[in-house]
Amino acid sequence: MRVVRAEPRADRAPVEWPVPTDAVRDLRRRFPEANLVPTAVVRVPALDRIADAGGRARVWLALESLQVTGSFKVRGALVALAEARERLGSGAHVVAASAGNHGAGVAYAARALGLRATVVMPEGAPEAKRARVLGYGAELVETATSHYDDAEPHAVRLARDAGAAFVSPYDDPFVAAGNGGSLAFDVVRALGRVPDVVVCPLGGGGLASGLGWALEKAALEAGKPDPRRRRVWGVQSEASPAMALSLERGAAVTRLTVSAKTLAEGLEGGISETGFARAAAAIAGVIVTEEDAIARAMAFALSELGLVLEGSAATSLVPLLAGACPGLRDEPGEGVLGQDVVAILTGRNVDRERLLRLPRIGD
Repeated sequence: MRVVRAEPRADRAPVEWPVPTDAVRDLRRRFPEANLVPTAVVRVPALDRIADAGGRARVWLALESLQVTGSFKVRGALVALAEARERLGSGAHVVAASAGNHGAGVAYAARALGLRATVVMPEGAPEAKRARVLGYGAELVETATSHYDDAEPHAVRLARDAGAAFVSPYDDPFVAAGNGGSLAFDVVRALGRVPDVVVCPLGGGGLASGLGWALEKAALEAGKPDPRRRRVWGVQSEASPAMALSLERGAAVTRLTVSAKTLAEGLEGGISETGFARAAAAIAGVIVTEEDAIARAMAFALSELGLVLEGSAATSLVPLLAGACPGLRDEPGEGVLGQDVVAILTGRNVDRERLLRLPRIGD
């Protein structure tokens, strides 16, 4: 496991978010027809000393794996598709590219909002995710390769040829604000305060940047603004560490050749220039983890917490299980001193065969 910090840079222009906070503040109230699950933020004292040997961290888990589509991504899909319906009218056609969960979110949101959806997925995407897309009534198009970076340009071309709206899983500000922003406001509401540290999976950067944006808004509203404070840490697999590489190089790695199979297929691929700018301005840094640590986190969630997590979601547990919480602050060495640490567990859409191959805790 290695850590790459997001160092503030004076030469970066301020990032604008064209999304009003009222659009994401309470999605259950805004979209009653979607039947979203109330955000479950649960205290897990048993993880406190695992995450920090000094026992100074208060660990919470945000169980987005319980969400109606099995993933948090229905949030951003609802916000983005509502905006598309306002622009294009009822019955409009939307196209998404997805490793699975964004596609399921778009399919579900389209059905709830009266839109038509097409989802492009890489070959070999988990059957659990394919089944959700089809089950919610979307058209499914599969690419000839197993990489997300090939699915997205195919979806963009398809949307252009069909006169449809392309809904990016990470580059659309309404998706990013809907995913991370709405979740941040729900976490603050559940805790009754702004958390000190939030750990989340990071692929294209939408969830992490949305979380950072909304947590800053929430701190301002609570009368505790601190523009220098960064609360959000993203976690990536070493098989596809686009954001970490982008931070190290100072420029977006827009296309990344994945050299190995990863349990966190939902985090695969490059990161756009816009996605990189938003994430670099909002996060404290990125934790890059090995595949066996993701497998152990999935196994721990199943055997010790009774939670089914896909690999992407389980990445949030990796730094906690490694005892890394004292270092997860915006300033090196400051540590977590009696602070609230929230790990976002983003989804449960994993094939049964993959669960059966997980290591047994204690082996």
